[in-house]
Amino acid sequence: MRGVDTNLIVALHALLRHQNVTRAAREVGLGQSSMSHALARLRAHFDDPLLVPVGRTMVLTERARGLVEPVSEAVARLERVFTPPEPFEPRTSRRVFRVAATDNLALYVLPRLAATLQRSAPGIDVRVCALPADWATSLLRGEIDLKLGRKAPVPRSLDAQELSREELACVVRRGHPVRARPGAAEYAALDHLLIAPTASVDATPSGAVDVALARRGLARRVAMSVPHFLVAPFIVAQSNLVLTAPARLLAPFVDSLDLRRLTLPVRLPGYRLSQVWAAHARDDEGHRWLRAAVAAAME
Repeated sequence: MRGVDTNLIVALHALLRHQNVTRAAREVGLGQSSMSHALARLRAHFDDPLLVPVGRTMVLTERARGLVEPVSEAVARLERVFTPPEPFEPRTSRRVFRVAATDNLALYVLPRLAATLQRSAPGIDVRVCALPADWATSLLRGEIDLKLGRKAPVPRSLDAQELSREELACVVRRGHPVRARPGAAEYAALDHLLIAPTASVDATPSGAVDVALARRGLARRVAMSVPHFLVAPFIVAQSNLVLTAPARLLAPFVDSLDLRRLTLPVRLPGYRLSQVWAAHARDDEGHRWLRAAVAAAME
């Protein structure tokens, strides 16, 4: 577009539509002399007369006829860019939202969110993906609309809302030889299963359990790490691994998988869950509706 006066696009569109300088000038709010000047510049630019007189009328040249469709499409796209969006109406909206979530939060949120969508916003689609390691960049680039997961510090370019709190619990399979109330050293010596949604496979464990043990001069062995919450109870049920994870997540599996709860020998603070979005989406009506629906699903 360098060297091109974009105002000429509007003038060209009007001239192609009306094939008449006076009517084209009236449509775009220019005087006839100004539109004639624009036509002269367009002729020079395209090296073509564009409009030629035939009797008392003007007709399009072959070059001008070839411009009708692309110019009309270009003007329509510009109008969409500069036209204020229509008010968001969930019942009629056809928007698609992309949500990145840890699978425990997906388990908490998605069943109720799906019911809300079908009841109140049947045309809205939600695409859920695993949480990328660099989710902040994905939000800023518009690759995802919302991140659901463990609360973490966010830069000023992102906004966040706390959703709930997770308390931690510990389970093993029912036949595991460990005592119900192991000491800290005994607990640390067990083979642990770690849930690490965004960590590298080579990352050193550094969660709340590891910090609490380090304060006592202890360290645990992570025998296996997985990126997903929901597979972890099934692994524990068929091994001698010990799992420390959100109590809310573990509760449904204790009886169904025949797990046994252990009393944690160290104080663990738990953590908070949140939803995070790009600040540039803060006032988007559809985005605000989605965030409210997610928050309501967590209540």
